[in-house]
Order: sequence, then structure tokens, then C-alpha cells
Amino acid sequence: MDSDLQGLSVTVAEAYQALREVNCVEDVYDVIEFVTDEVKNSYEHIVCKTGCSDCCKGLHPPYITAAEWEYILYYISDLPKPIQAEIVRRAKWYGQQYKDALLLQQDLVTGKIQTQQETEKAYKTLSKALADSTCPFLVIDRCGIYPVRPAKCRVHGQFLVQVGENIRLQTCLPQVSEWEEYINSKNKTRNITMPLWNVYEKVITLLNPPNTLVATIPIWLLTHIRGDKILKELNPNPEVIL
Repeated sequence: MDSDLQGLSVTVAEAYQALREVNCVEDVYDVIEFVTDEVKNSYEHIVCKTGCSDCCKGLHPPYITAAEWEYILYYISDLPKPIQAEIVRRAKWYGQQYKDALLLQQDLVTGKIQTQQETEKAYKTLSKALADSTCPFLVIDRCGIYPVRPAKCRVHGQFLVQVGENIRLQTCLPQVSEWEEYINSKNKTRNITMPLWNVYEKVITLLNPPNTLVATIPIWLLTHIRGDKILKELNPNPEVIL
């Protein structure tokens, strides 16, 4: 193993140990920042490019927990009123434009869609319905909530993720070819030293009270708007009616 990857391996192990002592989502974000710095140093060819926002478009807006949404909610509640008004406008437009897709996504995360055939059909439907969508917080290809962005956004492009029995890179399509080129030239075993997202996801889940909602950012936003105002207090388990 290269010396850089040996250092990364140690950092990944230290980060897993640090997760045992976190008390809030901000602590998890600190651990993510700690480990992703080492990932960037080890894999310079995959560092996200300035101005790229591919991960904020299409199917990418992530499912997040109530604790993560609360962190975002406090942040946007302190923004100037004109900015809040624009967030409300964008959220309502998103809800009207993609209502059916949002509800279908929510059925996936809540387990209403269970069979592999139904799941594959749902993802095909969503890939078409959301092809031109962007996160409501994306403004001129920049994240409008970058300081409080969710963990899933922070790890994109720099973590592995286990889906079923398979472990794959959690990255965007433009990076896939670069990874393949790297693996073929540097790593004939196809083993990759990187942190695993699933571990962080479990820790974040444990930081939430039982039976709280997990939903996409647009659904959290829409369920915390009343009239033309953004609610200041968290509802950890709102009814999803769009």
C-alpha cells in the first residue's frame, strides 16, 4: 500500500473511533471534515471541481433526518426576510412541479415499495421525472446552505457506500471514468481505501429520536412552510401532504 493510503487507512480508523463519542450532527460533520481532508490528499484526481453542482441535480437531493433538518432550519430562519421569501417561492414551485415524484421518493424511503421489480420501476420513473430538477437550495450552481449542508452532501465523491451486498463509490457519473482509470493504473486488486458512508448514516440515525421522519430536503422544506413563512420550530415527524 502507498504511504498516502496507509495514512488514509489510519485516519479512516480514527474517524470510526471518533464517531463513538459524538453527541450531535455537528460532531459528525466535524469527523467527516477530518477524514475527507485525508481522502482529498490521497486521491487528488477526484477532488470536486469548482463550479460543479452535478450532485445537486436530478435524483441527488438526499434523504436526511430530523436532526439534520433542524440544523438547516435554524440556519435559514436567521437569513434575511427577502432570502427566506425566495426560498419559499422556490420550494413551492418545486412542490408543484415534482409533487408525484416527491411522493414516490418518499414511498421508497418509508418502505412502501419493497420488491426489487417495484423499486427498479420507481427509479426509472424518478430518473425521467426529476431529470431536470435541482435542489431548491441550489442558486446559480452554488449551495445556498453550504455551511449546514447534510452529511450525505459532505461525503459525496469521497466515500464508499454499501448497497445490498455491493460496495461502490458514492460519486457522480463524470467521476466514474476517472476512478476506473485510476484503479486500472494503480490498484489491480480494485480494493479502495476510503471511509464507508453506511457507518456514518447509522450514527446519525441514532442521534434522532425514534420514529422521526426521514425525507428528502424538498419534503422537509415544504412541510415547514405555512403560508409564505418558514416555520422556526422543528416538527420531527410532519405529515407529508403536498
